[in-house]
Amino acid sequence: MATTHDVFQRGLRRGSERLPFDPAKRYFYVEHPTEGWKVYLRSCCFVHEKPTAEEGAVDATRFVVVKRTGADPKSKAWEPPKGQMEGKDGMRKGSIMQHLRENVKREVAEEARIESLQNLTHTGLWFEGREDDYPPNTFFQYHIFSAVVSPKEWLRASEELQWCREHPDAFARLKRDKREKDDIAWYTPSEHKMMGRWSAKIVIMYLKAFSSV
Repeated sequence: MATTHDVFQRGLRRGSERLPFDPAKRYFYVEHPTEGWKVYLRSCCFVHEKPTAEEGAVDATRFVVVKRTGADPKSKAWEPPKGQMEGKDGMRKGSIMQHLRENVKREVAEEARIESLQNLTHTGLWFEGREDDYPPNTFFQYHIFSAVVSPKEWLRASEELQWCREHPDAFARLKRDKREKDDIAWYTPSEHKMMGRWSAKIVIMYLKAFSSV
């Protein structure tokens, strides 16, 4: 997929900054040393049901979505598991792709409670945009991954989130990153409305690339 900024090229500077929307954390970026552009890295994963031998292929239209904690399930409260790479993750040794893979596994585990992803793959897709409060020449990229999950792992994750909903006091004591979402489902367009500015665009991009929808 064509993009304005190649975050995998050699020679980029790596750094992290606190952002106005969440000054408690530092978020990772890469920056071109001469052109001056800066890109904050994010990841998103389309987790599909593992097909049986008889089914063969993955159904690209059937993927995991998670719901914003406390939101009405019928509202714009759903999205595939996704998130931003923190400075503590990106500043370690290793390639940008390695860090993106680790980031997306962490996001899926925190938001969807799925800890055993199979066939995790970078799809070759990414979504680039700008937030309204970004300074000039500053962008973000969501790198899009796909994976499959077994029925057993899906059930375990679903039951864990159900337990969280049934035990709000215990849920409230979890670290912040594990309190962002409180439900999981298989995506159905008529039932699961996408939240935020970017989730719907990412879903449309993914389905256009990998399904006939």
